[in-house]
Amino acid sequence: MSKFGAAVAKAIGLTDAVQLSQALASPPEWADSSHLNIVSQLYGLADSSGITVTRKTALGLPVVAKGRRLLATNLGRMTLVNRKGNRPAPIQLGYLQQPEKDRPLAATLTWTADALYFRPRTWWIVKERDFAGWPARGGVKLLDWADATIDTAGKLTHAWGEPVVARDVIQFDAPDGGLLHDHAGLLRRAIVLNRAASLAEENPVPGVVLENQGQEKLLAPQIVDMLESWMEARRRYGVAYTDKNIKATEMRASMENLLIEGRKQMDLDLARAAGLPAWAADVPVEGSTLNYQNRSSRAWELIDLFLATYMTAITSRLSMNDCTPIGWQTTFDTDELTRPDMKSRFDTYAVGLEKGFIDQTWIEAQEGQQLKEIAS
Repeated sequence: MSKFGAAVAKAIGLTDAVQLSQALASPPEWADSSHLNIVSQLYGLADSSGITVTRKTALGLPVVAKGRRLLATNLGRMTLVNRKGNRPAPIQLGYLQQPEKDRPLAATLTWTADALYFRPRTWWIVKERDFAGWPARGGVKLLDWADATIDTAGKLTHAWGEPVVARDVIQFDAPDGGLLHDHAGLLRRAIVLNRAASLAEENPVPGVVLENQGQEKLLAPQIVDMLESWMEARRRYGVAYTDKNIKATEMRASMENLLIEGRKQMDLDLARAAGLPAWAADVPVEGSTLNYQNRSSRAWELIDLFLATYMTAITSRLSMNDCTPIGWQTTFDTDELTRPDMKSRFDTYAVGLEKGFIDQTWIEAQEGQQLKEIAS
């Protein structure tokens, strides 16, 4: 095996030259292609466009960046809670309140969501456990993709260069293969289109072309004088004059207009690939109108159509019996996003008091403070 091949094999966890050639040439449809991404990042392999799609280049696309911001920051605003049946669990596991010792829950959830947005999976590694054997508060560490070593099946073998113990690995699987895995072609096309638009902005197509059809070649000063005279006439009179030696041709469909329409369609395609509602990605859709009466309605639709797929990937894994006692569940508390405004809440409380299915104590628990008793 060549030095290059040996380096590639080492980077992706292969030891045999035949395995390496098979992995690079024809990976099976179901296999994780993360090892190919690693090769691409290490050695700059790309297609004929010369573009290697990475997280950084993908975030250069506004729709991708907007989707990442909506997902990661909104999950970071919520908290994780333990429930038993329909009630809060007797205790809340400490590591769910602060998984990592060196950063708050919001940061851990933000970067966990970021990883699942772009990649097929991510991991929390348990470093410390409490007296009962559960992960300790601050005893978990989020494993960055760059610090993970995986085999060709996508299984984590090493973290930070050290072998991992299966019991200490909490693996979160994305609802799909992640943008970089499943939609690399679409991302590459969008980047190429953006490059073309940038080039067109720097080198705009003229609205009118003046063509010399005479026998004599015009000198550079004459050309400049003619162009300035033409532009001045259009500014002052709205029309211009040419003799029979000069032909004026209007450019009917400029490249800029074609690129604008192309980018609109590309933005819509990227929103679909990311699973984003068009309104959330700020992508206009012809013939659609959405009017929300309040903030919570908009938040609930964002959760139902987008956030819930990633929330479920996280909470279903944390509800397994190596992370949460049997019979308990781990869920997200969505109140931070969906809590109605004060008027709506107190109108609801009034109905509940009138019908007799809530009392003053329950209302005060919801509001977190003592309130003046409402006459029923």
